[in-house]
Amino acid sequence: MELTDVRIRAAKSLSWVRRVVVVSAVAVSLPMSNSFGSETRHSRIGNEALVLVSQDLTGDARAGRETTSPVASGGTLPQVTVEARRKAMEHHVYDFVRKLTQNPRFRDESLPRWNAPLCFAVAGLPTDQGLFALGRLREIARTTGVRVMDAGCRYNFFVVFTGEPNKLLKKAIHQHPEAFTESGGAHEIQEFVTPSRPQAVRAWHNVETFTRGGIPVNREAACVTTLVGATYFTAMQAPISCAYSASRIERNDVPAFTSALVVVDTTYPKQAKLGQLVDYAAMVGLADISPSADIADAPSVLHLFDEASDAVPPEGLTNWDRAFLRGLYDTDQASRTQRFQIVDTMLDDVVDEQLH
Repeated sequence: MELTDVRIRAAKSLSWVRRVVVVSAVAVSLPMSNSFGSETRHSRIGNEALVLVSQDLTGDARAGRETTSPVASGGTLPQVTVEARRKAMEHHVYDFVRKLTQNPRFRDESLPRWNAPLCFAVAGLPTDQGLFALGRLREIARTTGVRVMDAGCRYNFFVVFTGEPNKLLKKAIHQHPEAFTESGGAHEIQEFVTPSRPQAVRAWHNVETFTRGGIPVNREAACVTTLVGATYFTAMQAPISCAYSASRIERNDVPAFTSALVVVDTTYPKQAKLGQLVDYAAMVGLADISPSADIADAPSVLHLFDEASDAVPPEGLTNWDRAFLRGLYDTDQASRTQRFQIVDTMLDDVVDEQLH
């Protein structure tokens, strides 16, 4: 893979930074509809630290070219055909959703997602390729249903292209350990920094807990002080919800991403186009997907780096990928049937795509 070292712009506010490779923030805004995204002390520290990390992670860019897949067209089919096709695909779609959402961190909880607006930053690419990547990330977020902030916003979604991911992440975790919250545990942090097997793309999410109404869960346990005493809970820094109701159909609290770092290894042996890499980064940055998820033969950009397959990889996000992301962000995050709701949403989208 041919690499080109590019300096985007010099650091202005941090003397220890030698080079800054952040290209730009997304210049798009959508109205805010709820209180999700209120910064807690922990999310603010993590986000600011990730800014330092992204500024310190310098990488080399590889050229890529976007390819657009053709869109099929045709007439409608009778309702009985639609229902039969939907029934035949139901098991495959359910299996796809189940495997994508089996990350042990949230296996028995609602699925984490972005409830705060996004502010993208891309590092390690020449300016033209970086702007292309930002535009593509913005488009994917918009069609998924995620809000995007104005230019000049505080970055919370970083995509870094580098030829030395392990070296740079080790440096980052050493210099800025506060950038990686331990919501997933020390083992998950270690696996992200030095994975047990080579990974072309790796993603890290910082996650905070919110009430289903969008209020940050109190980490100081003030609401339980008079009941059981908060010394133990405060010492453990365990999120304690003050909004509890005994419901079997809704969860009291939901996890939400506060920042994300996606690292692309530009020296990975199996090459890919820039558009494919950006779509892959969007998929693993917008959803919490286990790196070991085995989605079998389901059409997905996650097959991009399959070593055992000779099949032609997708040119980007597939209709299954987009349907999954739309389902993740359209469904009720507090509902205990969220995964089934995603399946229904996917079936509507995928079946309609195939029949038209």
